Amino acid sequence: MPTLLSTPARPSLFANTVSALTTTPAAKDVAQQQQLPPAASLLDQLLESTKSLPRNSTGLGTIQLGINEISAQARELRERAGGGAGQVTGSSGDGDTKAHYLLAVARINAEDIAQDLDTVTLEPLFGTGGVPFVGAAAAADTDIESYLRFRREENIVASIEDSVRQTTEKFDALVSETIKLDWNYEKLLICENYGLVPHGTAQKLAAELGADGASMPKLPLTGEATPGRDGAGTPGGSVSERGMVSNNSGWKRQSLGRSVLGSKFGSIAFSDIMSTAAQQQTQQQTTTTTTTPPQQQQQSALALQDRRFRYAQAVHSLNDARMQGVSFPLIQHFAEVTRNNVGMDTRTQQLFDSWIILSGLIPSDTRQRQFAHVYCESATFESAVDAAESIAMKKIITTSSREYLEIQFFSLVEKEIAKYPQEAQLGGIPSVVNKIHAYLKLLFLKNGVWVKPTLQVVNNLPIWALIYYLLRSGHMEEAVAFTTQYEGFFQKIERSFPMYLKAYANSGDERKLPRELTERLHTEFNNHIRMFNTKTDDPYKYALYKLLGRCDLARKTFPDVLLVAEDWMWAQLMLVQEPSSVLSTEIFGTPSSEQYTLEDLRTKLVQLGARHFNPRGSSPMLYVQMLLLSGQYERAMHTLYQTQPVDATHFAIALAYYGLLNVSTEGASAADSQLLTLGLKNVPEIDFARLVGYYTRDFRATDPEIAFDYLALLCLNADLKVGDKGKKYREMCHEAMREMVLETAEFATLLGDIRADGMREKGVIERKMKLIEITNETEFLHTITEQAALQADQDGRTADAVLLYHLSEQYDVVVGIINKTLGETLAVSDLSLGEAGATGGSGGISMSLAGKEDPVELAQGVMAMYSNDGEILRKVSSRNRAACGMLLNIMSARRAYDEGQWEQCLSFVAAVNVLPLEQQPAGSDTGSIRRRAQQFGELDESVARNVPMMLLMTMECCVRITREMDASAYGDATRSKKIGELRTRAKNCMIYAGMIQYRMPREVYGRLTLLETTL
Repeated sequence: MPTLLSTPARPSLFANTVSALTTTPAAKDVAQQQQLPPAASLLDQLLESTKSLPRNSTGLGTIQLGINEISAQARELRERAGGGAGQVTGSSGDGDTKAHYLLAVARINAEDIAQDLDTVTLEPLFGTGGVPFVGAAAAADTDIESYLRFRREENIVASIEDSVRQTTEKFDALVSETIKLDWNYEKLLICENYGLVPHGTAQKLAAELGADGASMPKLPLTGEATPGRDGAGTPGGSVSERGMVSNNSGWKRQSLGRSVLGSKFGSIAFSDIMSTAAQQQTQQQTTTTTTTPPQQQQQSALALQDRRFRYAQAVHSLNDARMQGVSFPLIQHFAEVTRNNVGMDTRTQQLFDSWIILSGLIPSDTRQRQFAHVYCESATFESAVDAAESIAMKKIITTSSREYLEIQFFSLVEKEIAKYPQEAQLGGIPSVVNKIHAYLKLLFLKNGVWVKPTLQVVNNLPIWALIYYLLRSGHMEEAVAFTTQYEGFFQKIERSFPMYLKAYANSGDERKLPRELTERLHTEFNNHIRMFNTKTDDPYKYALYKLLGRCDLARKTFPDVLLVAEDWMWAQLMLVQEPSSVLSTEIFGTPSSEQYTLEDLRTKLVQLGARHFNPRGSSPMLYVQMLLLSGQYERAMHTLYQTQPVDATHFAIALAYYGLLNVSTEGASAADSQLLTLGLKNVPEIDFARLVGYYTRDFRATDPEIAFDYLALLCLNADLKVGDKGKKYREMCHEAMREMVLETAEFATLLGDIRADGMREKGVIERKMKLIEITNETEFLHTITEQAALQADQDGRTADAVLLYHLSEQYDVVVGIINKTLGETLAVSDLSLGEAGATGGSGGISMSLAGKEDPVELAQGVMAMYSNDGEILRKVSSRNRAACGMLLNIMSARRAYDEGQWEQCLSFVAAVNVLPLEQQPAGSDTGSIRRRAQQFGELDESVARNVPMMLLMTMECCVRITREMDASAYGDATRSKKIGELRTRAKNCMIYAGMIQYRMPREVYGRLTLLETTL
C-alpha cells in the first residue's frame, strides 16, 4: 500500500466537469495550475488497461441482468462499501484494496477525486412553487433515484386527488341542477298539507327566494318512482348481501302512463294555479300590510283539520246512500260542516254563504246527476232540444241567484233594524213595507230630516226608494200592493208606472213587459228620465224605470243606488233575459245593444276579474260568489282552489254529484296538468280526476278506506255521453284504484284476502264495487286485481304481484312468478363467495300471503296453501308445480352448501333429479347420461339456468368430502368405497357437463375441469 500511496498524483478526470459547480478557491487554483490531458487520451488509456484483465475461460457467456437485478446488486455493494469514498485508505476490505490497485494502474488517484468531490457544494432541491422537498429527497440531495421516485409518487397522488376533486365537483353540480330542493320550502309544504301552518306560508318563502311556486323544485314523485324491468325481463333491482334480488326504487315512470293520482308531495297540484296565486299574493302585499296573529293562524289550522274530518264523514255517508240507491242532501251536509266555523273571519262567513247560494239552486231532494244532461251535455247545442234545455237551465240559474240575493238583502234589513231599533222606529205592525220604511230611516233620516235631497218624499214616504227596496228584497207583490194603495201619488208624478209594475209582476219568472208597454215605457224614459241629473233627479226612480223596461243597456249603471257588489249583481240579473229558444225572433229582432243574456254577464265578470271585487283583500271570497251566482261553477272552483283547496275540492264534488260541473279528461295524459281548461265550444272544464286524486294524497296510506270513498266519486261522471268522457272517467276511476292499491300496499284492506281454507275475505273495493261501475266479482277481479297484479309484476314487486294474482284467482300465474323469482335469486348469487341464496323458511307457514317478502318463504307458503286445496291445485299446471319443487330443493342444496354440509347438499341435488348422480361406474351407462343431457332443453327456464350452479356444488362437495376422508387417520374398505362412489359421481357429472358444454358459461366448465383434477 505505501508504494501505491507514493505514486505521483495525476490530474482528476472530473476536474473539468465539477469546476463549474465548485465554490472553493483551492479547487480553482488546482484546476488552473495543473495541465489536463485530453479526455479522449485518458479514455484510450483506460480501455487499453482493461485488456490486461483476466478473460472468461469457461465459455458459458455473460449473464444479462435486468435493471432490478443490477439495482439490487449495486445497493448491496454500496452497503458493503461502508463509509464511502472518504474511507478508501482505511480498513475498507479486500474489495476496496483491489479497486485502489486497479485505479492506480490507470494512474488515477482516488483520494484526490474524493477531495475534489468534497469541495463541490450542490444547491438544495426544491419542489413545485419553491417549497423544499421533505422526506427521502430532502435527506439525500444527491440521491437522484430517490428524488425521482418521490416526484413520481407525488405526481400520482396529486393526479388521483385532482381526479377525485373534479368528480366530486361534477357530481355536486349534477345534483344541484337536477334536484334543487329547498328543504325549508318542502317542510312548509308538508306542514300546509297537515294544517300545521296557514295556507300560503310556503308561497311567501318562495317569493322571498325570488321564485314562484311553479319554478320551485319539488321532491321526486313517489307515485312514479317504481322499480322496473327491462324489455327482456331482467330484474331492475340490485343484488343484496345475501344474494337476494333487492327491489330498489328507481326514478322511472310507470309503464301505464302518467299517474291519475299525481304526486304525494308538494302543495302545487296544477300548473295554472301557482302563477295566479303568486299574482294574488303580490296584490295582497301591495294593498294591505295587516298580518294575521299567530293565535288566529293556529285556530284557522285547527278549523281546517276539523272541516277535513267532517267532510270525510259526509262523503262516507254519501257513498252509503249511493249504495242504497237513494238521494242524499250533500249540499246541506257540506254547508253544515262550514257552519261550525262561521264567525271566525270574513272568509269563513263567505264560504258558508257560497254553500247557501248552491242550496237555492239545488233543493235537498235533488237526485244524483239530475242536471248532468241539461248542464253538461246540452251546452254543446247538438240539437234544438239540447239548446232549449240549455236556455232553460240558464233561466233556472238566473232566478235562483236573484232570489238568493233578495233573501240575503232582506236578512240584512232585519239585522240592521234589530241592531238600531231606536233609529229605525219600526213600531206598529212589522210588515214588509214597514220594515223597508224603517230601513230607509236608518239610511237617510237624521234628526227627523231626510238627508238625501234628491229623494221624492210624499207624506214622509220616499216612494221611489221604498218601491226599489221592495223589489230588491224580493217582495214584488208588496210593491204592487203599495203602488195600488198609493196610486194617487203617482197620478201627480208618473201616472203610468203602477201599470208597468203590475204588468211586470204578472209576467212571472219571465220578468218582462209586453211589447206595447215596453215601447211606451222606452218612449217615456227617453223623453223624461234618460237625461239623469244627480243633483235633482231621484236615483231610485231612474233605477226602477231602467230595470222594468231594460232601458239603455249600453250603460248598465245606476248612480247612487248600487252601493255594494251584491246590489250590482242583483241589478245585472234583473236585466238578464234569455230568449225563448235559439230560433226565437226576440233575439233576431232586437238590436245588439239591447241584448243582455247570462252569457254576456259571465263574459263581463271574467273581464273584471278578482281584483275588481277585492281591491283591498278584505273580501277574498266575493269574486267566487259572483262566479257562482252567474253559473260559472268551473271558474269559481279554479279561483277558490288558489286559496281554499280543501273547500274547493268539496265544492267540486258536490257540483259533480248533481251534474253541475263540466269535467275534462286530459289531465291524466297531459304532461303539464291544468285545473281549468277549455273544452268543446270553449266551455270551461275542471280536471276533476286529478283534483280528487291530489286531495287524497295526505291520507291514502293512513286511511285507504276514506281515500276509496273519494276516488269512487270519479265514476259520478261515467254517465256522460259527450264524446267518450263517461268511458274515460270510468277507466280513470279504475286506474286510480289500481294506483292506490300498489301505492299503499294495503291489499287486505282494499282487495281482501284468501284464507288457507279457500274462503275469500272481501276488501272495501269489492264490498263497494257498485260505486265504481263494476257489477260482479269476475269483472272486479279482471278490472282491478288482475290489472294491479300485472302492473306490480312489471314494476318488479314480486311479493305484491303474487298476492294480487292470488287474489284474482290466477293460481298458475302465481306459481310461474314464484319460479321465475326463485330462479333469478339463485342465478344472481355468487357461488364462490359462499353467500346464501335465501334466508330459508323454516319458521312456519302463515295462513295468509300478505307480508311475505322472502322468495323461499313465499314459495313455501303458496305451495303449502295450494296443496291443502285440491280445487286450487288442479288449476296449477304440473310443469309449474314440478319446477317449483325442483327450485325449492335447489334452494335447500344451496343453503346446505353455504353451511358446509356437503353430504346434505348432495342429497338435495340428487332430489332435483336433473344430474346423473346414480351409483353405476363412470362411463358404464353413458346412454342414461345422454338422455339426461337431452332432457336439459325440456327443463323449465328457471331450473335450467341453475344447472351450472348445481354442477359446481356437486363437484365441490365431492372434492371436500374426499379431502376429509383422505385426511382421516383411520382407513377401511368403507372409506375407499365411498371415495370411489364420489369420484364416479364426479366423472358422470363431467360427462354430463361436456354434453351441455355450449349451454353453460365458459368459465363454469373451466372451474369444473379444475375441480376434477383435484380428485
